[in-house]
Amino acid sequence: MKVSNSIHLVEGQGFDSNMYVLLDDERGMTLVDTGHDGHRRYLVDYIKEIGQEPENIKNVILTHVHIDHSGGLSWLVKKYKPLVNVCEIEAYAIEEGDLELTLAGMFKGFMDETHVDRQLKHGETFSWGGHDFEVIVTPGHTKGGICLYDRKSKVLISGDTVFADGSFGRVDFPTGDAAELQKSLDFLATLDVEILLPGHMNAVMGDASRHIKTSAKFARMMI
Repeated sequence: MKVSNSIHLVEGQGFDSNMYVLLDDERGMTLVDTGHDGHRRYLVDYIKEIGQEPENIKNVILTHVHIDHSGGLSWLVKKYKPLVNVCEIEAYAIEEGDLELTLAGMFKGFMDETHVDRQLKHGETFSWGGHDFEVIVTPGHTKGGICLYDRKSKVLISGDTVFADGSFGRVDFPTGDAAELQKSLDFLATLDVEILLPGHMNAVMGDASRHIKTSAKFARMMI
């Protein structure tokens, strides 16, 4: 799905998360989240369908390290050698192949130890394809989950922190924290967001702030 000239959504299938391809005419592609290892055929096919080559994936950013978002990382790194970008709080789980925080052990998966090239910090900026994405650490679903927010285009890539229609991330996995998730949702509800690009379910292509505010409200009643 084409979100804009520089952002494409590759919808997750089955256990996979959504993936986002950020296009830069001069520098190639950045991939946000990798899906599980079973993603590889339809991800590569989609990239080719939009006239790109997977060899031009220069970066991978993980919104968090759960295996449905990170399970394809080691394969991508071995085959295409992109740089790996993970929140500093969770980078160790990728570098050590942690089976608990990634949920690989729970879902009988496997996590190769993979070097993290850049440990992302709250408030820093990742610029690609004409977008300046601010890194926002949003604990709650996991302790080091992040969102990427472009204030100019009002785009929020939200991982599993917040979804469309009042939904939000679960807190019953390792390092999940209901109080922290509420704080994260309340903060995101203060942002001016038109386009919401979540880790699962549908994207929101207008007035996304309304959806986020509804999620924050529902969370106060449910968690």
